[in-house]
Amino acid sequence: MDGVTVDETATQQHPQEPGTQQPAPKRRGMRGNAKSMIISMLVVMLGVIGWNALIPRVNKIDREGVDVAAIARETNISLKWQVSYPQPAPKEWIPANVRVIRFQNQPPTWQAGYDLPDSKYIAVQQTAEPTEMWVKHQTNYAEPQGTVQVDGAEWTKLYRSSNKQSSLVRKDPLNGLSTIVTGRGEWSELQKFASLLKPAKTS
Repeated sequence: MDGVTVDETATQQHPQEPGTQQPAPKRRGMRGNAKSMIISMLVVMLGVIGWNALIPRVNKIDREGVDVAAIARETNISLKWQVSYPQPAPKEWIPANVRVIRFQNQPPTWQAGYDLPDSKYIAVQQTAEPTEMWVKHQTNYAEPQGTVQVDGAEWTKLYRSSNKQSSLVRKDPLNGLSTIVTGRGEWSELQKFASLLKPAKTS
């Protein structure tokens, strides 16, 4: 239009030349800090791995148990008995309770108890002075479940369901001692335990 002057510099905005833009401030030390953090994390992780390697796992603990042979030998000498325990016991059977038990109104009782895998437990109980009450006490008043032959010897099976306790009562004395195998385990495990019973050495 005549008489009108347009200032193009006011309506057009020209982008700044690349060379005229101000560079963004550099973040100093980021690369160095990240590197230090990574190194620190690696050191901590290696330390944790090393510490864990030094701590034994519960399922890998190798318990030696107690010296069954020595305790049995001392029992034979002191009581003039010939007690028995499983020989050779499987390596996963760990002797836990090996002693002579003396309860009031009960005859002295030799006990050799073993911890088995899967939280099972089996023990042999022996005495030279058995009574009916002694048998009931050792088997926890369990009910008869028939008989079984183990290496030519007859054993009576008893079971108490309330605490899942199984017992084998030997019909004839073993080396002059009434013998019971009892605990929480499968019948096959109790029978294996009974088959491994051998008299302890006295010297």
